[in-house]
Order: sequence, then C-alpha cells, then structure tokens
Amino acid sequence: MDDREIFEELTTLAHQPAIWFVARSLYGQRGNQRPDNSRRLLRVLAETDNDLTAGVIADILAIRPASVTQIIKKLENDGYIQRVKDTNDARVVRVKITSEGQKHLQLLDNKQIDFQAELFEIFDDDEREQFGESLRKLNQHVMSDAYLTNMRSKMDKHLQHHFDHFVDTTRLQKFRKDQMAYRKRIEEHQLRSFFDRDKHEDF
Repeated sequence: MDDREIFEELTTLAHQPAIWFVARSLYGQRGNQRPDNSRRLLRVLAETDNDLTAGVIADILAIRPASVTQIIKKLENDGYIQRVKDTNDARVVRVKITSEGQKHLQLLDNKQIDFQAELFEIFDDDEREQFGESLRKLNQHVMSDAYLTNMRSKMDKHLQHHFDHFVDTTRLQKFRKDQMAYRKRIEEHQLRSFFDRDKHEDF
C-alpha cells in the first residue's frame, strides 16, 4: 500500500459516521467541539478523596468559577452531586458526588469500553499493539512544531489565518500542558487537604 492509499484509508476512517457521532457522544464532545465540563467535573469528584469547593474545581479544570457554578447547579438538579457545608467552617460549601453520580459515570465508562472493544475486535493482540504504536507515532509527528510549520508554508494566506486560529503551535502546546497539569492539580490539592486535616486534628 502506497502513501496515497494509506492517506485515503485514514481520511475515510476519520469520517466514518458510526465512529464520529458515537465517539462525540461517549467521550463528551459537544457540537461546538468543546469538552463536556459536566462530565469532567464528575470525574474530578470521583477521583479525589475529599469533597471540593467550587473554587478548587475551577482551578483543577482550568475554567471560570462562574462556569463551575452553572455546572454545579445542573448536576445537582440531576441528582449527580450535592453541596454540603464544611465540617470545620460552616461558611465553606463543598461539592461531593452522589451514588447516582457514581452510577452515571460507571455507565459512561462501560459504554466507552464496549465501543472500543467492538471497534478493535478485528485485531489480535499483536495487530492491536502495532496499530496503536503506529497511530501514536503518527500523532507525535503531525503535532510537532516542524510538521506544523511545514504544512503552514504550503497554504495560501487565507488558509494560514484559519490554520493559525484552530491549530497554532501555542494552542497545541497549551493543550498538552493542560492535560499533564490536570492530574498534578488533583494530586496537589489532595496533599494540601491531607496536611490541613492534620492541622485541625492537632488542635
């Protein structure tokens, strides 16, 4: 198979409606391509040991506090989270995931697992490993600064403007850093909460 045939197969796969629409539904992509922060918020609450304030949630998700407030209201109405007063300071309100919220996340996880299994069931273990490694290598290549600069040079000025708007290097780098910082912010908050709890217990 030559490069042209590989490219045609790749673009055909990327536009398969059975993959495109189901993936956007299961993985929290809304119609405007932005991530579903409601789902991200639930995930944060499920993966932390302590109830969180809205301010901490905004910091972890790197979104505006006002947006967090709106999401909390919606999720509370759905019965997926609840707001409780801090045991050490009644002025502080914390957010915790409910059993219904946990069930909702588990349901989403199960749907994702089923979708992935059905998509790649045609591969044996060796084929799956080889395919995954090839995709990882290709993604690293097309996200590299050198490749982006090279592709940009092939466009006319009008397309360069749109290209810069959607996939400029700075935005890609920020996306990578945000993904790595996401877990780090959770871990740092858990560590601070541990020491804060020890201080209260000492007194």
